[in-house]
Formats: sequence, structure tokens, C-alpha cells
Amino acid sequence: MKLAFLLGYKGDEFAGSQFQPNKRTVEGEFVAAGVGLGIFSDAKDAHFRIAGRTDRGVSARRQVASITTDYPEKAVDALNFWLPDDIWCLGSAEVDPNFYPRYAVTNRTYRYYFPYPANISAMNEATEKFVGVHDFTRFSKMEEGRDPNRTVTSASVFAGTDGRPVFEVSAKSFLWNMVRGMAGVLALIGAGIAEPAVVDELLSETGHRVHPAPAKALIFWDAECGVVFQPMRQARETARMLGRASAAARMQAMMTEALMDETPEEMWRLRLAREYPDIRKS
Repeated sequence: MKLAFLLGYKGDEFAGSQFQPNKRTVEGEFVAAGVGLGIFSDAKDAHFRIAGRTDRGVSARRQVASITTDYPEKAVDALNFWLPDDIWCLGSAEVDPNFYPRYAVTNRTYRYYFPYPANISAMNEATEKFVGVHDFTRFSKMEEGRDPNRTVTSASVFAGTDGRPVFEVSAKSFLWNMVRGMAGVLALIGAGIAEPAVVDELLSETGHRVHPAPAKALIFWDAECGVVFQPMRQARETARMLGRASAAARMQAMMTEALMDETPEEMWRLRLAREYPDIRKS
């Protein structure tokens, strides 16, 4: 039987979502948990597939993955208690044998979290330029033979719970590093280092690839595939881990900023100016 899962993971300690020899990955840990539980014998038997590849450090909230197993009830009931604390399944569903997450998902949404207050109005003016069909070569790490054109269905920047900007963007598919490239340019615009019009230039003129924003602030937020997922029992250790990580990150940020002679916002702006010398406003 083929099962699909709504999958979440905290990406800090992963080299990415896809299997890599001798590296900790989401796929590697998921398959190892399934082998330990006895729902399949090895990676070949598991047929693990995922809707969207994520890079080192990138997290996921509602990623879609699938496996095949002869023990579906056992998988649904116990898998969350065999997975490591930084991977969890929110829901499960029996799907057609031909279900393939990469092609079944019709819309993918990412969110990028910026570290400091910025000009959200200017950032939104820029995000409007991303919507539609465009050549995103300069925002991406292009793979040979890939079509650089992508259709962005929506894009916006809004204030998060702490007032800091959050960039949300949706499309059927994205290029490698595309969202991080977009976020990097939006950071420049929000910090007042570049104007929104720079996006028009980057979408229409040839030139160097823009520097991608840091991976750890990116979340694969949601995937739409028309499947109704049934909630799964959650291991309490995952919630405890996330709570500890949240508290530790806040304390680390406050401690680090207390040691700085200059304001952290100003240091952020100076770093952005160094990393994007070609697209600063004159």
C-alpha cells in the first residue's frame, strides 16, 4: 500500500531533505525509522518520495512525502514514536499507487523570516513584480537543462507576530535557491539599500546571480495536493524539543546582541551592503 504523509521537520541538523551518503538527511532518518519499526526492509523497499527538495538548514511545516508498506496501520500508529524529535508526521492518507508527491502537488508555499524590522511597504512593492511568469535565472542556482521560467501565483511580505517582516511566496514549482535569492533582494530593499525597481532589472537583464539569503530562516510552509490527511498521534518529545529550541534561540540572540558595540540592525545592513555590491542604489 502507498501512504502519503504531511511531514514537518526542523532543518538545522540536516544536510537537506534528500538522501546523501554519510550525511544526516530527512530521507535517511525517515527510512531508518521505518526500518526500525519494521514497516519496510530498506530504502529500496520504502520507495520514499518527497514533494520538494529542501537544502541544508531549511525547515518544513507541511511537506508531503510518500512510502510503500505492507503494514499501513502500524506505520500510522507508531511512526512518530520512531522518528527523531526533529521530524514528525502531522497526518497520513492512503493514496493511489501512482501517487508521486513531486507531481501531485499543484502549489507550494514558502515563508522566509527576516531578522530585523524593515520597510515592509517597499518590500511589498517589490514582491508584486515576482507574480506571474518570469525568468528567475539570476535568483537561482541553475541546473543544466532546467527551464528558468517559473509561474509565481502569489507573493507578499507581512509583519510577523514580533513586527518583523515575513515573506510568503507560492508557485507550482521553484528553482534551486530561488526563494532564498528573492529573500536576499527583499532584505536589501527593506533595509533601504536598494529600490524595488531593482527586481525589474534582475528579471529582465542578464548578469551575475544574486547572493541567496541564509537557509535557516526558510520554511517549506505548505503543499496543496488535494489529499485529505487524517491526524496522527504526536510524540510529546517533538513539542518539547521545539520549545527548548525556541527558548535557547531567543536567549542566544539576546546574549549575542548584548556583546555588540554597534546595533544589530546596523550590522545587518552593513553585511547586506557587502554581500550585494552590484545592486546597491547609488
